[in-house]
Amino acid sequence: MDSLSTLVTSMGLRGRLDLLCRFAGAWSVPQPEAPPGQVPYHVVLAGAGVLEVGRERRPFVAGDLVLFPRGAAHTMRHADGATLTFAEVRRPLGRLVEVASEAPRSDFDVLCGTFELGQHHALLLRALPDVVHLHTQGRDDYAGLQALMRSMRHESLQASPGGDAVIAHLSAALFILVVRTLMDQGDLQQGLLALLMDARVAPALAAVIATPAEPWTLERLAGVSRMSRASFARHFAELSPATPMDVVTALRMDLAARLLRETPRSIESIGEACGYTARAAFGQAFKRVHGTSPAAFRRQAGEAATATNLPPFS
Repeated sequence: MDSLSTLVTSMGLRGRLDLLCRFAGAWSVPQPEAPPGQVPYHVVLAGAGVLEVGRERRPFVAGDLVLFPRGAAHTMRHADGATLTFAEVRRPLGRLVEVASEAPRSDFDVLCGTFELGQHHALLLRALPDVVHLHTQGRDDYAGLQALMRSMRHESLQASPGGDAVIAHLSAALFILVVRTLMDQGDLQQGLLALLMDARVAPALAAVIATPAEPWTLERLAGVSRMSRASFARHFAELSPATPMDVVTALRMDLAARLLRETPRSIESIGEACGYTARAAFGQAFKRVHGTSPAAFRRQAGEAATATNLPPFS
């Protein structure tokens, strides 16, 4: 398995679709900042409009895919930029909630969803820009993205058994294709994804992702990449503001957070799986990265899992 696939698999990425928005006339819909680890996204099915993020305004059209890796607050508006309130109707539609203006037809259709990575995946999210905006219309090289977007829309409008699992898998695939597209376009010059793209550093990073419990040192990482210790460290610094051992720790703590959230394994067992033989050392490293102890993190994750998640545009 390649290093990007291994990384995404280790993250336990989940995705969902929440709303199908259909508007006509002049409309304006704000979305607040998303919680850490949640990545809102929009798939524009029909029409055009203006996206505002802070002071930046950018047009969007049918076929566009927009993601907010750090959950930035934003507003989608009618193309003339009108700031209006309007009456809306909400009703169930397959696995979605349809949000529509009170009009006989719609000029603008958009699917709104969320990728959930958990706040412990800051290392990956920091590697992405604040806004990812892909224009797929008329692009043969985006055929895979276009097919996934169509499949997600079709599946979300059905009530067939297993649909939630299908949408989750399609969403994960969509996220991976977006990341791969950014990597292929050379839009990621630094950070974790730049490291994964680099032929010299990637073998060491893939080894850490695949076997985080190994006693990794700078010398061992350099050896996996068949480089001297000094050359490896120097080249690594050109691609990432973090040191090689900082990245090793971050990857281990990403794994630890997922295991604490998703499994009943003991804290000692999880620490060993992440390369720590002593519970105290594991707890100290975890607290440095996540700001809380492993036990408190597990408790908070359990409480969050039972809380109600409000859909976007609520």
